[in-house]
Order: sequence, then C-alpha cells, then structure tokens
Amino acid sequence: MVKDAEAHAEEDKRQKDEVETRNQTDSLIYSTEQTLNELGDKVSADVKANAQAAIDKAKKALEGTDIEDIKSAAEELRNVGYKLAEVVYSDAQAQSAAGAGNPGASGGSDDVIDADYEVVDEDKKGN
Repeated sequence: MVKDAEAHAEEDKRQKDEVETRNQTDSLIYSTEQTLNELGDKVSADVKANAQAAIDKAKKALEGTDIEDIKSAAEELRNVGYKLAEVVYSDAQAQSAAGAGNPGASGGSDDVIDADYEVVDEDKKGN
C-alpha cells in the first residue's frame, strides 16, 4: 500500500496543481468580471476590451487540458486586474481630492467637539 502511494505521489501532485490552477483562474475570471461591472463607464473602452479579451481567453483555456495554457491565461488576467485596480485607485483618489476641497462633503466631521462630562445623580445632589 505504501509502495502504491509512493508510485502515485507524482501523479497526485500534478493533479492537485491542476485543480488549484483551475480554481484560481476561475476565481480570477469571476472577480475581474465583477470589477468590470462595478466600474462601468469609469473604465476606458481600450481597458475594457483588453479585460474582456483576457476573460474570454481564460475561459477558453479552462475548457482545455493544457495546464500551461491555463497558467498563461491566468497571468494575463492578473495583469488586466492590476490595470483595473489602477482605475479604482485613481477614482478613489479623485473622490478624496474632491472631498478635501469641500469640507462639508466629508459628512460633517468638522463639527465634532471633544468634551469631558460628569454624570450627576439628582437624588444625591441635594444631600
């Protein structure tokens, strides 16, 4: 039984690697699609087209059995994700800068007053 396990260890490792790669790629596809949907028109047509092409390539790679092709498509999709993250970050920076120019836009945090207080029991006050 031990010899049997040792004989199949390499095959098991290869199969585990393939399953993990497929799962990671599938997850990347899902998250990239979600990010594209959330960003909507904030993404340029060029970036959106590149992202969609990478998503399609990754989906097609998952249909096949070539693990190296799947890894390559996942890496390309990861790079597209970095571009989308830049869009998200620049959008957040723009909103932050717009909020800094208008103090009232930050939710009124300038109206906070720091104060000490003491609880007074009215029944004991008269004694």
